[in-house]
Amino acid sequence: MKPEFLKPNDKIAIVAPSGRIFPEEIEDGLNLIKSWGLTPILGKNLFQDHYNGYHFAGTDEQRISDFQNVLDDDKIKAIWCARGGYGAVKLLDNLNWDKFLKNPKWIIGYSDITAIHNHINNSGIETVHGITTKKLNTEYNNETFLTLEKALFGKNLNYEIPAHLYNQRGNAKGKLAGGNLSIIYSLAGSKSFIDGNDLILFIEDWNENWYHIDRMMTNLKRSGLLNKIKGMIVGSFTQMDVEAENPEFHSNFDQTTYEVIKKIMNEFQIPIAYQFPAGHIGDNRALIFGSEVSLEVNENSVILKFN
Repeated sequence: MKPEFLKPNDKIAIVAPSGRIFPEEIEDGLNLIKSWGLTPILGKNLFQDHYNGYHFAGTDEQRISDFQNVLDDDKIKAIWCARGGYGAVKLLDNLNWDKFLKNPKWIIGYSDITAIHNHINNSGIETVHGITTKKLNTEYNNETFLTLEKALFGKNLNYEIPAHLYNQRGNAKGKLAGGNLSIIYSLAGSKSFIDGNDLILFIEDWNENWYHIDRMMTNLKRSGLLNKIKGMIVGSFTQMDVEAENPEFHSNFDQTTYEVIKKIMNEFQIPIAYQFPAGHIGDNRALIFGSEVSLEVNENSVILKFN
């Protein structure tokens, strides 16, 4: 089910289901949505800080309360997650989704928000994998913001990117799903783990060891998920392994990581597109998870179309 697209004067809530956030970190995001003619609504506990081995944006109860309130508020037409980090998974089993499932609204974010995407997508609801309100400390490509606007307002959203040496050619159609590889891996065995068949899987990550990439990809293989996909899109993998040992540590698309993934995926005869501009980088283009898409990987380019 596709939530209603946004229109000027709609209200968009900003809540923090994961890590702690400071007011100055969302100023650019507030200005962005105001420039689109939207009205931002801040969660009551947005700037809370609760430390339990990690600085959460409030206690579990406070984060659950904020998220439940905006899920149930009919005046809120979209929910923009303030940042990732850790903690979103702790909300999933403590929220009442009944009203949302009958009248869904767009949920936006990436990284730790993958837990929310996967959980909701399993119920047939589309979500937007895109930037959080808080930016990374990097220079941003304007396509990051333009594609998010297109996704939310129902404008034409298709991509054509250059071919990559590791690509596997072919054509596929299916439901787009995925997100941050570490979060997908962490959901294995739970009801929030990616479900369904005929999937187009998107993955990205950062700050992970190469051997852990192999471990996670092996898990996706052994769990049976890789047997359910018709195609794969590999996004950004950056700041991988140990900086002193990785000359490509600051590359947006780490070569060794791609080699690890390629070795796992060689046995799967499906189209695979590497170096898609999405993930923990300044060129983080919006993807509509749960949407039916077509993926074409040819000699010269990769074409991704949303139906």
